[in-house]
Amino acid sequence: MADVSANDFDRLFNDALSTLRPLVAQSQSESDGDSEPPEPIRGVGEALDGHVRVTARPGGQIEAVELNPRALRSDSETLAQAFADASNAALQDLQQKLSAALPAMPDQAELFERLKEFQNQSMVQMQRYLQAITDVQDRIDRD
Repeated sequence: MADVSANDFDRLFNDALSTLRPLVAQSQSESDGDSEPPEPIRGVGEALDGHVRVTARPGGQIEAVELNPRALRSDSETLAQAFADASNAALQDLQQKLSAALPAMPDQAELFERLKEFQNQSMVQMQRYLQAITDVQDRIDRD
């Protein structure tokens, strides 16, 4: 059985906490009541030289469609394609904005490895404690 010291245990625990701490800090700063709530994220797309404008909200829903009267001069196929193009552009814009708003995630493989090592060393430490308790009980029984 590997010899695990309390310092090793503390180091692993502190490493895991250091990896998670920035995520917790960012989450807490975003939820503080002191600041104004952030503006809702929306995506905007245009087509037909800006005569068709679509606004999308999270969940892939279209929130608004703005149509310049000049767009009505176009034939129905062109107008339908403009709606599709503006909607797709709005959804793509929304996706980019949502991705940019997410916090940077720590390397998940590294975090997983640290937590596995922490778990393994915790088990070793617990086994040592249990063995010490068993040894004490055996000594008490002999006396």
